[in-house]
Amino acid sequence: MAYNYSANNKLKNMQMVSNNRNAGKYKQKLLYLKQMIREYVHENAALVDEIEEIQMKIIMRKEERKFLLRKLCEYEPQVVLEVQKASKDSVSSSGTQLKSSDKKRKKKILGGETSVNKTTVVPKTEPQ
Repeated sequence: MAYNYSANNKLKNMQMVSNNRNAGKYKQKLLYLKQMIREYVHENAALVDEIEEIQMKIIMRKEERKFLLRKLCEYEPQVVLEVQKASKDSVSSSGTQLKSSDKKRKKKILGGETSVNKTTVVPKTEPQ
């Protein structure tokens, strides 16, 4: 039994070459996937930063709106009644009841401001 080792060696060499080619393809695919993952991580981080910035702007706008409403209620008491009426209408139209903490908060914001000294600014008129 004589084996022809040269034919087996050629076959093995061809298989190794094809395995190396496949390994090269997979290595390229792996590098591509790693690059894509890095890009997605950076994009995700940028989106998180942007969301945080927008949330801070929303909080600031809410605080500004509340402050301006309080100031408006100080100078124009009829606005308090309109706001209370609008809030009651919105609650009744949605069909949900406010929690007691929400009621207290609204009472504090709207009702508390009306009990403060109500001074109106009247422009001076010159005698004619």
